[in-house]
Amino acid sequence: MENFEAINKHGSVFLTNLYEPEDNKLLLEVKNSTMSDFEVDVQIGDKQLSGCKEITKDETGTFFTITFNDYVSYHVINESYANSDPKDEYISGDYGTFCIFQTSSYMDFILNETFANDIYPTELKHYGLFAANHVVHIISMHEPKIELKNH
Repeated sequence: MENFEAINKHGSVFLTNLYEPEDNKLLLEVKNSTMSDFEVDVQIGDKQLSGCKEITKDETGTFFTITFNDYVSYHVINESYANSDPKDEYISGDYGTFCIFQTSSYMDFILNETFANDIYPTELKHYGLFAANHVVHIISMHEPKIELKNH
């Protein structure tokens, strides 16, 4: 898959847009992160953390679009509440930014709740985007197109 390694080489990315440009087509826009040069102190409850640097999305550099044609399902979770299942197994991109699952509880759910596997037996794959602000799970029968874009 073109640009699979490129999107995974960044330590942190932000999901900046997710929409359906046409029926059954899903487009995700992913921007790299940037770290502030300035250190600040952050108060969390009764503890103060010093030397923290803010991580924000890079609005000036290159970014990625990930396009799925004919997806079956997608699920978006606020990253603060995302929970990983220890039984999930990865084909590639293990705990990276963008990964492909070998087995997952989300795939099990989709196979149980839809008849997609009856139409496309053994063709469905589970892809995951793990961004700093969201986790997105996508079930699709086609490999996505990952494009590197410039502002």
